[in-house]
Amino acid sequence: MIEMNAVAAGTELDAARDAGREGASAGRCAWSAGEASLTFSLVVRPDVNMHAFHGLPFVAAMGMMDALAGTAATPGLGLAGKVGIQWPSGIVCGAPAFETSLARVAVNGGAGAAGMFAAVTVDIERSALGELGVDMGDEALVEALAAAVLARVDAWAVAANTPQGAAGPLAPVLGEYFDMVPLLGRQVAAVSPNGLPLAVGVFAGLDIWGRATIKTDASEQEFPPEAVRIRGL
Repeated sequence: MIEMNAVAAGTELDAARDAGREGASAGRCAWSAGEASLTFSLVVRPDVNMHAFHGLPFVAAMGMMDALAGTAATPGLGLAGKVGIQWPSGIVCGAPAFETSLARVAVNGGAGAAGMFAAVTVDIERSALGELGVDMGDEALVEALAAAVLARVDAWAVAANTPQGAAGPLAPVLGEYFDMVPLLGRQVAAVSPNGLPLAVGVFAGLDIWGRATIKTDASEQEFPPEAVRIRGL
């Protein structure tokens, strides 16, 4: 069950993070509604080792996709083919280029009396929601998205504690993640945070730690998510 907590628009949504530090259970969600964006922050407490926490941004983005595009069990919001993950954890729309930002997903972790926790914060662009024809009340939309993120994190945590999961944080879900990234297999540019182009080639793959491989004419180059952003050409 998700405990919803509406807060004033424009705040930094510290309520969920504070709940984590105080040892509150997973599922505590704070949200705010502004004119341009809708933001929520959800506390998660996956029972995984510390190294596996590296996979949380990727997994949280997969949870967003579960709610937006649907799964084998549920149609979600019916946006299959219209949304995708912008590596590592952004949500984009605007097929076929997928250059329009729909949501930014960030994860901040910490430790408290009850152990490790993380606050998953999602900032959704209202203009992109409008372009996609999403017409839901703010609280209902936040509840649907937060529930899908929490369910995906819970399922991943179980898989992460199997022999397959011991190989790396994304090992149990890498195939699914591939299918949610529309730029995989396409010509892209890897650009540094200050805008410097580092590689141009095919977005050829990802490893179990979420590092991206760009295959150029001369070689293959591997980049961690903190080092570059990838844009389509």
